Amino acid sequence: MEDFDVFTDEIEFTETLYKNVLNKYVKNIPSTPSGPNYQSSRKLYAEQRLAENNEAECAFYLSEAVSASVRTLAVYRDEQIKASASKTHKIASYIKPKDNMTVGKPKLKSEKGVLDFLSKEAKHTAEVLNKFRIDDELPFYKQYMRFGPHNNTENLLKILKELPKEWTIIQLTAAYNPNENLKPQKEFKTEISSFYLTMLKNDYIDMNDVGPLTVNIPAYVHKEGEKPLFTELYSLLEDNYNTIGKAQFINKKRLVQNYWNKREDIDLRMKGVISAMERDWVCGWSALLTGALRDAALRDNLVHLVDNAIADWGFLKLTIKQKTLLYNLIDSCHILPSNQIKSCIRRILTEHGNTEDIRKVIDKFICKNCNKQFKFPNELCLKCLSKCFEEIHHVSLVTGIKAFSQVATQVKENSEWATLKTAKRWPVILIVDELLDTFPWEMLSCVREQAVCRMENIHFTYYLYKTHEKQFVDGHMVIKADVGRYIINPEKNLERMEKRMTSFVQYWCAAWRGHVGQPPAPTDFIQYLNESDIFLYCGHGDGCQLAGGGGGGGGGGGVESAAGRGAALLSGCGSVRLTGPAGRAPPAAAHHHLHIAACPLVVGMLWEVTDLEVDKAVSSLVALCVPPRPPAPAPWHAVGKQNWSQGVLDTNVEYSGEAQSEPEVLLALSRARSATAFTMIASSMVARGLPLHVAQH
Repeated sequence: MEDFDVFTDEIEFTETLYKNVLNKYVKNIPSTPSGPNYQSSRKLYAEQRLAENNEAECAFYLSEAVSASVRTLAVYRDEQIKASASKTHKIASYIKPKDNMTVGKPKLKSEKGVLDFLSKEAKHTAEVLNKFRIDDELPFYKQYMRFGPHNNTENLLKILKELPKEWTIIQLTAAYNPNENLKPQKEFKTEISSFYLTMLKNDYIDMNDVGPLTVNIPAYVHKEGEKPLFTELYSLLEDNYNTIGKAQFINKKRLVQNYWNKREDIDLRMKGVISAMERDWVCGWSALLTGALRDAALRDNLVHLVDNAIADWGFLKLTIKQKTLLYNLIDSCHILPSNQIKSCIRRILTEHGNTEDIRKVIDKFICKNCNKQFKFPNELCLKCLSKCFEEIHHVSLVTGIKAFSQVATQVKENSEWATLKTAKRWPVILIVDELLDTFPWEMLSCVREQAVCRMENIHFTYYLYKTHEKQFVDGHMVIKADVGRYIINPEKNLERMEKRMTSFVQYWCAAWRGHVGQPPAPTDFIQYLNESDIFLYCGHGDGCQLAGGGGGGGGGGGVESAAGRGAALLSGCGSVRLTGPAGRAPPAAAHHHLHIAACPLVVGMLWEVTDLEVDKAVSSLVALCVPPRPPAPAPWHAVGKQNWSQGVLDTNVEYSGEAQSEPEVLLALSRARSATAFTMIASSMVARGLPLHVAQH
């Protein structure tokens, strides 16, 4: 470490020392590192790489900075399976290093003597070792889950190319915060200054054969007099928990009215959070979240339009990153207000160009408020950035904003681009940092009607895809809905929910079977997961405690002994919520265990919900993607439900038009959210896993 003045409390670290410290930690990490510490160091290293314009390595280190502890769980489960299959697995793993030593070349005379002694019995030794020899060659998708030198930028890029071309994969990562290494999560979870949006896989990136790209987005943005976004979200969720939790004790009319008033107030506050996310936080960058256009010709026309504007206005020094960001912005400009489009164009032109070009010219324009030793261009004021842009491109920033604003206006208003508003898109996979996971990203207007799911990290995305690769067609895993299993009200204290959901499955999915009003044996629960195309759980929490191995809320380790092959729909409160244990232990959830067990998709709730509204949404989801068998006399949306809570359905109804259906589960989920009038319920429903397509009869 460098010398420092003992009479001061300041230590001057040079950039070289800073890099050396980071490099030492990166190269000397343990094979199963502490999750929080590992993730924190990866963020630091990613920021350094981004400052150096090394986008690929920045993306790699960010990909390592999310849900690291879940990888350890997966590795542990894999080792346990091997050990249970062979009683000699453990001893064989210890014998192998000795086996290697006997065939290695001795370096010292003392070692040579020992090995000469062993070689006299070499034949017999080899025969004994062969009895215990194990084939430990892991497939790469399992090897990459482990920590080691194979986790590197080159392999990440190979994985991204191997994943379906239809996918858009976006990672959202909270910026580094020193308190991550010092405090429990509940004490720093609102201290998010900014986050990184990384396009790991994107249609415009793929077509230009460029690596992943990352932008930094300020997060602690709020209007004067308003609570910061993170503070308001956690506050309303606490109020929602308390309001729903006390509902069962309400027995007076006045209290009932007060309950509904609180529910409506909480709902309005959630709408406010979503609005603030779009207005003050994500803004125009939400364009980067949209899925790839299925119409390749339409995409090519957009690229041609932007390229023409670049050539016509003479922006010859725009980087590939700037061009790619502009393609994505124009692609989704019909959803965005004009002020967000212009603001995003300004940031693309000034903050995401070649940083070295800015460093070369900044000396001429640096103002007294800016530092020419900046790390990122966004540290400079707009005046300095504008002058640098003009010096580099020989045209004013105002002209640049005008040029691309005109392109956006043309796409938004001209009839020739009208098809863009209704164009079909491929799925989006969001890899969301644990610190950002509570936010309702799926409710943003740019993706609200699209197929969106969440994943823990790129490692699990790759693992689930390779496990089920043979069933994938056009970016979707194709499953049937012939085998359905359900568990309804196992604790026998949700009587009306039991009547509603039982009447639904008997009407729509008569061939399915399961448990109603009683818990299944743990072996039955595991069997349901193993054999079902769609598994439905309706009760409190996630239900995974029924499999043994602990309670819900991330403690359902018993399900890891299953081998999931379809979708699991868990309709209880917080069934896919990340629950943070005490101290600095990483958050956990039921879907972690289900993904470890290779379950490709889990649909559930982020927070507390009420059964009637959830029943509406979940039944709509199933009715949309699962064809009725035997054919129901009326579509589910047309069935009379006035007495549904008593288990009575009115099927003698008239309806016009074709029955509604949507075989793509993620699209069906986006439509099913509209079955409830409560934003709190709709925004709670999320899908964790991979895109599924239900084969229709």
